[in-house]
Amino acid sequence: MNINEELSSAIFNIGRLIREKINLDCSANFTQSEIEILKFVEKNKFASMKAIADYLHIKPSSATFLIGNLARKGIIKRAGNKKDRRMIYVVLTAGGLKSLQKKYKTIHKTIGSLFGELSNKDKKTLINIFTRLNSRKG
Repeated sequence: MNINEELSSAIFNIGRLIREKINLDCSANFTQSEIEILKFVEKNKFASMKAIADYLHIKPSSATFLIGNLARKGIIKRAGNKKDRRMIYVVLTAGGLKSLQKKYKTIHKTIGSLFGELSNKDKKTLINIFTRLNSRKG
């Protein structure tokens, strides 16, 4: 196995393990895309569908589908713009914010336990690597 195969296998396996543990430890099950939407909406308060689609690098129709799922769960709601009726914003409901905060706690606890045996120096190295890779976006 060459180094790229080892790396891809390691990345895939740790990602799977993190997702499994997070969903196992929390009753608020969201897909990764849904979590990213919720984080974006929480940060931006009133987020447009276009802004969400751009943030996730997906088509607006895909964002609409994901938002619909979250709306049916009562996690977010759509709100109109009084000045431009064509513009729809997405906002977190009180229950949605509570679910997201619960999910954050589970994520942080899971990451802490999975990476607990690493030194802070190793954790900072991982953060730097991930940040560098993430900033390239392609």
